[in-house]
Amino acid sequence: MEELVDLYLRILAILNPFTAASVYLSLTGKSDYREASRIVLQSLGLVVFLGILVIAAGYKILELMGVSLPSLSMGGGILLLVISIDMITGQHRVRNVEEGEIAVVPLATPMILGPGAITLLLHLSASHPRIYVTIAFIAAALTVGAVLYISPLLRRVLGVTGVKALSKFIALLISAIASEMIHAALVEWGVV
Repeated sequence: MEELVDLYLRILAILNPFTAASVYLSLTGKSDYREASRIVLQSLGLVVFLGILVIAAGYKILELMGVSLPSLSMGGGILLLVISIDMITGQHRVRNVEEGEIAVVPLATPMILGPGAITLLLHLSASHPRIYVTIAFIAAALTVGAVLYISPLLRRVLGVTGVKALSKFIALLISAIASEMIHAALVEWGVV
């Protein structure tokens, strides 16, 4: 059970529901409740589908390409570190989107399930039982969906500044996860 909770918290941190919520709120500001709910459901469905696909087959693809777990840890750790720095400094690399595609781009990918999340899922599925990673991922994705649904309330309670502060805190946690991944790669290679 402890392993499941640990996996859930790691995955939830990289999915970063509060950053996703602030992007969701800014993109759906003019949408009615029904349209906004449809966007959440569509995003969540895509995130769960792609995440399970990565967990189930992603590591096999890496094996076929000859990529080792330490290499994935190092590359993924560096990528997560860059993403966390971008989140802390407020840089968002999101292009302009048409209203009809908000659920897919930028919300589902790359906002919720971006390169960092995919890398973490690959890393976790290679080093933990896949069933645990899948359960933890689905629970984390559902948590993100719940946060998106209540994000208008969160904005009223916490304010825009409060939501941003939570995002920055989660970015700090992501940088810690990145450091652990980099350290694990260095240990595996015998450098440390």
